[in-house]
Amino acid sequence: MVVCNDDSKRSDGSDSADGNEGGRHFDGSATSWLVGEGIRHLHAADKEGELAYARVIELLRECKDAVETTAQLAQRVPADDVGLRWSLLHLLGDVGQPQAADFLVGAALARLPEHDPQQGCEGPRDGAVLLGTMAVEALQRVASRHEEIAELLLKVVAARPAQPILIEAIKAAADLGLRERLPDLLPKDDHWMLDIRRARIEEIAAEVEREDGRERGFTPPRGREAHTAPGTCGCHHREV
Repeated sequence: MVVCNDDSKRSDGSDSADGNEGGRHFDGSATSWLVGEGIRHLHAADKEGELAYARVIELLRECKDAVETTAQLAQRVPADDVGLRWSLLHLLGDVGQPQAADFLVGAALARLPEHDPQQGCEGPRDGAVLLGTMAVEALQRVASRHEEIAELLLKVVAARPAQPILIEAIKAAADLGLRERLPDLLPKDDHWMLDIRRARIEEIAAEVEREDGRERGFTPPRGREAHTAPGTCGCHHREV
C-alpha cells in the first residue's frame, strides 16, 4: 500500500476538514481529495459516474490511510449532515479495508438520541438509526472481503442495539454463514427476527392491474385513530 495522505493539516496549522471552512471537507490531502471524489460519484446515475466511482475505490484500497482519513472526516462532519455521514460509511464498506471494522462497529452501536414525537419520522434519532444500519451494511461488505471480520457482527447482535439496527446485523451475520450462532445471542422473544431475510425482487413484484381488491371488500379506516399498524418509523400519531 502507498501513503496517500502525507499532509493532513493546512499550511496555517488549521484542520481543513473542519466544518467551519465553508464545507470544504476534502481539500486537506490527496487521500481526502480522493474520498471527496468518491462521494461526488457515489450517487451518479450514469455509467461514466459509476466507472469513476469504481476507479476511486480502487485507488483508495491502495492507500493505507484511507480508513483513518475517512473516519476522521465522518467524525468532523456536522451531526445533522446525515447524508454526508451516510455516504462516508458507505464508502468505507466499498473500500473494504479491515482497519475500518472497529470504527463501523462503533458507528453501529453509537448511542441514539431520544425520540421526539413532535418531529415525526425526521428527527435526529431517525437519522442516527439510518447511519447505524448503514454501518452494519458496510461492516458486512468488509467482512465479505476479510472473513475474520464476520465475528464482529455477532458482537453487534450481542450488544442489542435499536431494533432496526439489530435486525440488519442479524441478516448480515446470517448472510455470512453465522446463523447457527445467533439464537444463543437473542432472548427467545426475539427469535422471530431470525426468520427475516432479504427477498429477491422477483419474489415481491406485484402483479400488474390486479383486480381482486374489490372482491375482498376491504375498506380503509376513515381516521388515523382506527389504524392498528405503526408508522414506518414506529411512531403513532393520534388525531383529535
